[in-house]
Amino acid sequence: AVAAALKAAECLIYTDVDGVYTTDPRVVSEARRLKTVTFEEMLEMASLGSKVLQIRSVEFAGNYRMPTRVLSSLTDPLMPLEEEANSGTLISFEEDTHMEQATITGIAFSRDEAKITVMGVPDKPGIAFQILGPVADANIEVDMIIQNVSHDGKTDFTFTVPRADYEKALKVIDGAKATLGAASVTGDNKVSKVSVVGVGMRSHVGIASQMFRTLSEEGINIQMISTSEIKISVLIDEKYMELAVRALHKAFGLEQG
Repeated sequence: AVAAALKAAECLIYTDVDGVYTTDPRVVSEARRLKTVTFEEMLEMASLGSKVLQIRSVEFAGNYRMPTRVLSSLTDPLMPLEEEANSGTLISFEEDTHMEQATITGIAFSRDEAKITVMGVPDKPGIAFQILGPVADANIEVDMIIQNVSHDGKTDFTFTVPRADYEKALKVIDGAKATLGAASVTGDNKVSKVSVVGVGMRSHVGIASQMFRTLSEEGINIQMISTSEIKISVLIDEKYMELAVRALHKAFGLEQG
């Protein structure tokens, strides 16, 4: 916002890393620093678990159409400004890039997930609100949501919350179980979310099938799926999270550039 008010050409943000990587280098040693990434991709990656930039800073940059470069605060202080300004990762707009976008830009993940399933609730209008309304009133953020196909007038409803809010959310739903007419409530706080992100998904088919095939070949079961125009997220068992990230990083050739 300050950079936009000053009509700056770029906003330089110094962090403890030297840019945005295809995934966390601590999980995948072959992770590659990206020279450029679009605001849409950065916003998705930040919201899906990437810790490089806060979501709000990316939103401000996008709203003011301010090109933003992520740089390391640990670089040599005597490095020429021109050289430093051309390093790091430039967050820009899709229409500003003149080369074909990579199919997948990066792999994001979140370890701190938990899921709750409300089983055997009446399949009637408003049931989703009756379940999630009390959760929202408790100031708990809901992420992925699945409602199963109705059977004999009953359905199962599953959603995810931050792991830190798991016990609180479970208590809220347990308290509303009788009102909901639910048969039972179950939960699992040992799950993680893994996402592939890339604006190139708009013009390439087969991304989902390749992602699911890769996870299948590693023996990783998918519990929930969520998609948008430029990302696919899956919920899996926590113990397979790093294996999934490494396998997907290799399957999409992200180490090659």
